[in-house]
Amino acid sequence: MTRSRFVAAVRSALCVVLLATLYGYPAQAQYAVANKATPDAYDWNNRPPDPRFKADILVVVAHPDDEIMVAAYLAREIYDHHKRVAVVFQNPGDGGNNQVGPEQAAALGDIRQIEGHTAVASLGITNVWFLNGHDTASQNVLTSLEHCGHGGCLDQLVRIVRITRPSVILTWLPDFTTGENHADHQAAGVLATEAFDLAGDPTVFSEQVSPAIHPDVAMNMTEALRPWQPEKIYYVYNPTHDIFDGQGPQYSSHDVSPSRHESYGMLAAKEVSHHVTQGGGEVTKAIANGTAETNPEELTKLAMQPVKFIFGKSLVPSGVTDDVFAGVVPEGVPFQRAPGYTAVKYSEPTLLIGDPWAFYQKLWQAHGLEHLKKLVPLEISIHTNGVFYIPLIIQNPLDHAIDVNLSAQAPAQWKVRPLSPLSVPAHAQYYARVTADAPSTKLPGWQQFSVTAESGGKSLGTIPIRVELSNGWVAPQ
Repeated sequence: MTRSRFVAAVRSALCVVLLATLYGYPAQAQYAVANKATPDAYDWNNRPPDPRFKADILVVVAHPDDEIMVAAYLAREIYDHHKRVAVVFQNPGDGGNNQVGPEQAAALGDIRQIEGHTAVASLGITNVWFLNGHDTASQNVLTSLEHCGHGGCLDQLVRIVRITRPSVILTWLPDFTTGENHADHQAAGVLATEAFDLAGDPTVFSEQVSPAIHPDVAMNMTEALRPWQPEKIYYVYNPTHDIFDGQGPQYSSHDVSPSRHESYGMLAAKEVSHHVTQGGGEVTKAIANGTAETNPEELTKLAMQPVKFIFGKSLVPSGVTDDVFAGVVPEGVPFQRAPGYTAVKYSEPTLLIGDPWAFYQKLWQAHGLEHLKKLVPLEISIHTNGVFYIPLIIQNPLDHAIDVNLSAQAPAQWKVRPLSPLSVPAHAQYYARVTADAPSTKLPGWQQFSVTAESGGKSLGTIPIRVELSNGWVAPQ
């Protein structure tokens, strides 16, 4: 210590003693006041979550305009039950059509993002996110999950669940049924189901729930969120046949809002009219000429139809058809781990359906949704003149290879392509498929198929599957 610093230190100490003498405070206390610790910004990690983003309902759908499936219900909850809603779109709809301009692909996606924001804002929803997915023309959910980068999209969605802290998640049904079986719809449902079960687990995307090291400065790499367990999840779908009876609560779109003095269906129609590239202009015309209630245009029909939910699961006491918010507790519930997937052990060679149906069966088991197995049988929509593939799995747990013969039963006017004998190695999971060419005209009713496998005179099983022929738009299989 230099002489000048020594003198300064002595003077400081003498001042403390003098102040203590003058005011009667102990010198030790005065020294502590003079050297009081600076507040640690690390304590900022203990601040409550930002209330601007808290949601009662988180809607997770695939494309801008998919929210029409629940728009009438959202109008009911927002306007007359004062619920807070946030929306997540899995992709911007960059592979769709454009009914008003030349813009396509990425340009169309940019436009549809604006339409999505504007549409939900008409219901007062301002918290909107887009994941990094892309429009995928397929009926196979696994192609959509691959196209969006499954892990990256799940990371994003878990983060959004932790930011919004919803009580209820509404999303597309993760199942393969006839109708607009768009892979992106089912992918949104898969991601939402996974996020429902993972957002409350601090070991999942742990960097999201680790406190920031220096929260008072920029460039933190951990996010200081908290785990969050949603309480209930419900699914929606747009099938060609009714699958909803007794499966969940239903809400009329013709009921009139006490606060808005319009039907919830009309409020939904006004919401979807902002999706101009997707036909919103026709909805606007129907509203203007008073025909919205009976208009056959697809978006208007969806707005006016009842909102029908399929019960996913609830971590609070609630019946299958009870109100969506029955049993919900505002403070949230503790994390509850999903059952997880357990592989089936086969003792004999067995014929099984392949992906994507096989994937859904595993997903339901892993997430405690096995009641969905009873919702619909194996089914698919195929376009006239299209090609129908029946994917198969042959499990051979034996210590030796087996020869397998496949046979297929198909309706008249369908052409099943020749099937070759198969040699399935020992301890193998073997992939095969049956291919059939559809007739050129639409046939009424279900088209019933079955595939049987046989080895050494012994049946390995039979897979029944039904087809609905369509001459409208159908995504490729």
